[in-house]
Amino acid sequence: MKQSQLFYKTQKNNPRGEVSRNAQLLIRAGYVDKLMAGVYSLLPLGWRVFKKIEQIIREEMNAIGGQELFLPSLQPQEVWQKTDRWNKFDALIYLGFDEEKNMVLGPTHEEIITPIAQKIIGSYKDLPYYVYQFQNKFRNEKRAKSGLLRGREFIMKDLYSFHPNEEDLGEYYEEVKKAYQRIFERCGIGEKTFLTYAGGGAFAKYSHEFQTLTSAGEDLIYICPQCQIAVNEEIIEEQSHQCPECGGRKLKKEKAVEVGNIFKLKTRFSQPFGLKFLDKNGQPQDV
Repeated sequence: MKQSQLFYKTQKNNPRGEVSRNAQLLIRAGYVDKLMAGVYSLLPLGWRVFKKIEQIIREEMNAIGGQELFLPSLQPQEVWQKTDRWNKFDALIYLGFDEEKNMVLGPTHEEIITPIAQKIIGSYKDLPYYVYQFQNKFRNEKRAKSGLLRGREFIMKDLYSFHPNEEDLGEYYEEVKKAYQRIFERCGIGEKTFLTYAGGGAFAKYSHEFQTLTSAGEDLIYICPQCQIAVNEEIIEEQSHQCPECGGRKLKKEKAVEVGNIFKLKTRFSQPFGLKFLDKNGQPQDV
């Protein structure tokens, strides 16, 4: 296609009311169009870039056994009540038919994939399973001022894995960690992206974020020059400003943005839905 026929228009000046540098440049170059705070249209140039990134991610997820699927955005109240997150997930966007708020626009899909897995997993011979998707997510983001870095509607790759025990989960966790690192290297941000220790909440002592250095970032991380891993600001006091890997204290403080996150949910969602499998002795066990 000739550039003269391309569906885009460049702009000389920054768009009015757009404070984020990343969004300003993308809008001026004709890659995206802003509909409202936290909601952007990807125009042909922006969509081409997105699809290239998506394909890199897809190839790496397939390489670690992932199977691609697509789950619905509309999610009923009862599945969120079953996991006790209907009134506790602070970014939910509620909606419903007949003026009754009995659904949400999906911010994540644990409540959807777990009941599906319950229909498929019956025996230890069925495990493990790894499934992933590229899907629109909707979150009531209170700070939608960072352009594409903090959206109210955005596309996310989420992968869900199902295992017979924690040992198997731990082994796959390490595979996923390496896959994410390969993705960032192939996207050209590997040198600026750091595996970052974060709080694990109720599931583990730590989870892991992947943080990319950028002056536009809202997160602060502390990088160990020796290990090349980092700790995010929320748990640095708990670590006594030490590297969790080598114990070093010469950590460098940098601004960054989270570009990925992995964590072990253990039985957080399998238990509410009664997702079990029969082990080698015919005994039911939580997935």
